[in-house]
Amino acid sequence: MKKLLVIFIGLLSLHVNAQVQDSTVSHDFLKKLDSLGGIDSAANAQMKYNLGVELMDSKMYEKAISYFDSATLYDSHFVLAYFNKGICHMKLGALGVAKNDFAVLITKDSNYHLAYFKLGEVYSLEGYSQMAIDSYSKAISKFNKEPKYFYNRGVVYFQQNDYENAQNDFTTTISLKGDHAYAYNDRGSTFLKQDNLDAAIKDFHKAVEFNPALSFSYNNLGTAYRKKENFNESIKAYNEAIKIDPDYFVALNNRGMAKFGKEDYESAINDFDRCLKLNGSYSFAINNKASCYIGLEDWDQAISYANKAIELNSDYTYAYYNRAIAKEMKRDLAGACEDWKKASELGLEAARTYYNSTCK
Repeated sequence: MKKLLVIFIGLLSLHVNAQVQDSTVSHDFLKKLDSLGGIDSAANAQMKYNLGVELMDSKMYEKAISYFDSATLYDSHFVLAYFNKGICHMKLGALGVAKNDFAVLITKDSNYHLAYFKLGEVYSLEGYSQMAIDSYSKAISKFNKEPKYFYNRGVVYFQQNDYENAQNDFTTTISLKGDHAYAYNDRGSTFLKQDNLDAAIKDFHKAVEFNPALSFSYNNLGTAYRKKENFNESIKAYNEAIKIDPDYFVALNNRGMAKFGKEDYESAINDFDRCLKLNGSYSFAINNKASCYIGLEDWDQAISYANKAIELNSDYTYAYYNRAIAKEMKRDLAGACEDWKKASELGLEAARTYYNSTCK
């Protein structure tokens, strides 16, 4: 049976930490700010900026922005004020305004590499992949020793199915930060996409060595072992993923698929049922139950679950394929041929082979 490949990529959440430890806004500080008189512009700008950082740390982003604006009025080249204003706008979801903040900063200091990096993050959030890559590349051209610049660009390359460039960036990330678990996971995912299973397994092991809490790395490890048809190791890896996250329905589905590979159909069905309790519309698990019932030679149940999968996804090729097998075994050749034809039209070569050899 054709088995489903599910890959989850670990995305690193990047942010700039506020620079003030106390999360409460100081009223004395506000009074001091209001009483400013003969202080020079630079000192006034710094005072406004410091209060903006304090407000930002308190997640009072709109108020923080007003103080960063005041700081730039006193000092139009105060790049940190532009930068933190951009961060605040990102926190508020005002991505277009954040882009403008970082762009203005760059006009003040064209070597401020972190601004190019944040622009890349904004473009990535907006779905402008090439502009994100260009911005990350610009940051790297200004400073090529920061792992997160290469890592984030690698993630975008991966999302674009450019696995070679993604792999190169994840490798560079690892060379700069040897314990970067996410980079190992994601490089392993590029190897998995390229069917370089041994290299993928090695990287997934490294990922969980450096961060044993990465459930998705254990899931990916299980998938790599499953593709090698090493079902025992596959199940062990999925067990770890589920131990970390008992509600990880994808790992439950995938473990069921490994058990299916061992022809342990009843146990596989239990995993698919657990998966569906967590996500009742997960059509992959529903169709996988159909596969198990074919293995158990329960043709009616197989057809029933294939029907349910098709109701959820009318273009689900493997559900039509499974239903065709069950119909053929029930001597409904006309129905089987109809399903093989549909799966063939949807691009499934195995269905086309069956249709041509059986139905013509």
